[in-house]
Amino acid sequence: MQRWLTRLIFSLAAVAAILWLLPLFASHSVLFPSGPNFEDIVVYQGRFTVYHTLRFFTSRAFSGFAYPPGAAPIYEAFYATSDAIQAYLVLAGATTLAALAAAYLCLRRNGAAKLFLPLLLFCFPLIFLIQRANIEIVLWIIVVLGVLAYRRGMAILAAILIGIAASIKLYPILLLGLFLKPASRRTRQDLPAFAVGLVTAIVALIAATAYTGPTFLLAAHGFTTGVDRFQDHYVDTVSRVEVAFDHSLFSPIKYWAYSNHASPAPWTLTYYFIAGAFALLLFVRVRTLPFLNRIVFLLAAMVSLPPVSFTYTLVHLYLPLLLLLCALATSRTTLPATAVAVCALLLFVMLPLVSLYVFQPLPTGPIVSFTLLAVLILSALTAWPDAPGSKAL
Repeated sequence: MQRWLTRLIFSLAAVAAILWLLPLFASHSVLFPSGPNFEDIVVYQGRFTVYHTLRFFTSRAFSGFAYPPGAAPIYEAFYATSDAIQAYLVLAGATTLAALAAAYLCLRRNGAAKLFLPLLLFCFPLIFLIQRANIEIVLWIIVVLGVLAYRRGMAILAAILIGIAASIKLYPILLLGLFLKPASRRTRQDLPAFAVGLVTAIVALIAATAYTGPTFLLAAHGFTTGVDRFQDHYVDTVSRVEVAFDHSLFSPIKYWAYSNHASPAPWTLTYYFIAGAFALLLFVRVRTLPFLNRIVFLLAAMVSLPPVSFTYTLVHLYLPLLLLLCALATSRTTLPATAVAVCALLLFVMLPLVSLYVFQPLPTGPIVSFTLLAVLILSALTAWPDAPGSKAL
């Protein structure tokens, strides 16, 4: 393993350790938003007592449901248990143990086992996810399984998993970009898999909408209204909490609006157009590059392009970070500086930067969003070879 990589990881780990200790000197929590722990898994519990009825969408006695149709059966499954929080923590614990085991085995296989312990200090997105008890953890499991299926040549299975993920929260649809390679590098499975992914997403959305009822049209209107209200609350307005935890590329605009006591709503459509055109332009280049470039770009785009994206979505970057670290550790030649820079940037976004609130409030969300913008650009510049044996992960 290259010595400079060890120095880089241990140096950033030292910074992470300091940031983890800073909250000990605060009189109140700075790492998490105010409110009860595990809030996101219990917030809809009352509403699901009227699931499959019109009141599920119209009742004002409960928090409005703000997710696409595919998320509803997942919440229903949690609430069908005797204790939704306990069920969530069991899933989170099993997922964490599996992820840690896979990471250790991958690092050891590539001669980088000594990095395992310092890398544990970059767990803030995962801890934030569990503290909120957000169903992003289900999405993370499906996305990781989809990427691993793709790596093992199971393109159709990967596309199905990506389509299911897109029915839960729409943005994983970007991962179908894995199949849009240039004609010279395209396999016979790529275009059929892309079509299967789109069809799976559509069918899953239709099936979840019909399952929710009471009629398909009422449910479709209800889900659309819920998502619109979510946008009105989190995209068209901004609060101090979002300045700290929202790393969307739209976050700097929201921070500007927040600082000037204005609404970012007039800029929303402009953002969609500019961000979409920018991502598409970069993707035209990225799709010609190796898998490692493409997966870093697509997952970074997935967690940064939506106009609101909170810290827990950064868990999706753990897999590409691990693959990049293994490639850097096993390379016998000097890898492009862009690969080293992206590795450092991915580690940076996983630091508990909100600990700096001990000193004074900082726009940590926009800081992370600019970092992710750099990741998107750098991943499109030069080709990065994979680590030997990384397909077995």
